Amino acid sequence: MNRYLRVAVAIVLALAATAAPAATSYVTDQLRISVRTGAGNQYRIIEVIPTGTRVDTLETSGEWARVRVPSGKTGWVRTQYLDDEPVAAQELKSARAELEDAKSRAAELESSLADTRDQLGTARQRVQALTDANEALKQKLAGARQGLEMHEDNVRLKKTTVSLQHRIETLEGEVSRLTDRSRQRWFMIGGGVLLAGILFGIVVTRIPWRSRKDRLF
Repeated sequence: MNRYLRVAVAIVLALAATAAPAATSYVTDQLRISVRTGAGNQYRIIEVIPTGTRVDTLETSGEWARVRVPSGKTGWVRTQYLDDEPVAAQELKSARAELEDAKSRAAELESSLADTRDQLGTARQRVQALTDANEALKQKLAGARQGLEMHEDNVRLKKTTVSLQHRIETLEGEVSRLTDRSRQRWFMIGGGVLLAGILFGIVVTRIPWRSRKDRLF
């Protein structure tokens, strides 16, 4: 009867332990602990795990707990060697790893910042060079515009000069023609006067003149 009672109690405990969800535990601050095939020191050791190892607690039975180790094996360890939080050594190790990672990131950021500063300096120099080039182009453009305006004025003056020269030549030709006409006219007038004088002289010499005495009687 006692035998059946013990079996029933064991079954109830096993069912209760199986129904509980798996919890995460950590090996306490010990050097190494043994994982056995059963809940007792008499069972065979299947693996030895170091301090800080993370295990999944599957069930508990008194002072023993069945866990799953990182290798995937399941076995029993004493609950006194398990804790809900990482041990100080593991936390220190994690903190050191985080510190190293932070240092590495800081170095990368410093390198990136240095590169960014160099790029910024180069960009500023480029902007200054472009600004100077722009000012030089503006000055050249202003000079080109001024030169173009002067060229246009020169072209207009040349056209005006040519037009005035043509006008002067035309007027000179007109003056020359008028002068020639005037000379011809005066020549003709002079010739006419001379001819008239000659004819008058001839006529006068041919008129029979009588004395005044004869004319009175």
